[in-house]
Amino acid sequence: MAWVKWDDVMLSFGDGGLNVGYIDSLGVPFRSSFAKVIGNGSSTSFWKDYWLGNFTLEDKFKRLARLESNINATVHERLFSNEVDCIGSWAWTRSPSGRVAGEFAELLELLRATTLVNNKEDSWRWLLSGNGLFSSRVLTETINSSILQVAPSCSETLRNNLVPSKVDVFVWQVRKRRIPVLTELDKRGIDLNSVRCPICDDGVETVDHSMVLCKLAYDIWEKVFDWWGLGSVSNLSISEMFCGNSNVVMSEEGQKIWQAVEWTCGYLIWKNRNSKVFKNKCWNLPVALSDIQVRSFDWIAKRSCENGSA
Repeated sequence: MAWVKWDDVMLSFGDGGLNVGYIDSLGVPFRSSFAKVIGNGSSTSFWKDYWLGNFTLEDKFKRLARLESNINATVHERLFSNEVDCIGSWAWTRSPSGRVAGEFAELLELLRATTLVNNKEDSWRWLLSGNGLFSSRVLTETINSSILQVAPSCSETLRNNLVPSKVDVFVWQVRKRRIPVLTELDKRGIDLNSVRCPICDDGVETVDHSMVLCKLAYDIWEKVFDWWGLGSVSNLSISEMFCGNSNVVMSEEGQKIWQAVEWTCGYLIWKNRNSKVFKNKCWNLPVALSDIQVRSFDWIAKRSCENGSA
């Protein structure tokens, strides 16, 4: 099993290909979003592929599938076309009878509209795209839209239009304890050498440790608080940083800008953590503060102008 970073989201690849459980868990039906477009049927599994809708025949006709002598048979092996329609070529372990015969009749009805094209290869169609072609941009937008529609457990609104949507998504992941810190990967059976923090090596890497309690993260928050003239950091927590439970007193507009800075800081702390893990490169404090100041200013200034508030 290997983990890779894609658009600031960790996805896993194993022997079976892309593990899409994470995307499915976000409310995006990625697992069933690819459908086969049947040509001659020679590269499509009759029972296991999504080629007649958002279901497999194995799932829809469970009892009947258990009578199949070759569950991996292709569409081409189970159907052939004459000049009028498709004809079934079946290989049951025993003849369907009783309730299973009812499933067989339903299957035959479902197959009536199927046409095989002998001189055309099967192809794929991506159902989440209007043109049927897969696009990482469309997938990213779909995931972001799904995440941002989820009602958060915190009292504050999930979105802040002064930062990019990817930062909103990241904050949602932090709130839900769904960023792939080492302890979370360990819970999911990922083989790791250690679950200690890759930055400070002074504790196990939980979400709270990575975002707040790690010495470098804490020192960065100290610098950011000092930059804003908010004094020393005390009792710093995920709730205070990302759930709108800050004790900082300022105007409503100031609170929104401060929240954007907090979220930018947390996002860049996580980016730095990934840089350490994947590239063995790490911030120092002066560079960290400068990056946070520049990035937050750019994002806030640009989006304030777009919103007509500057």
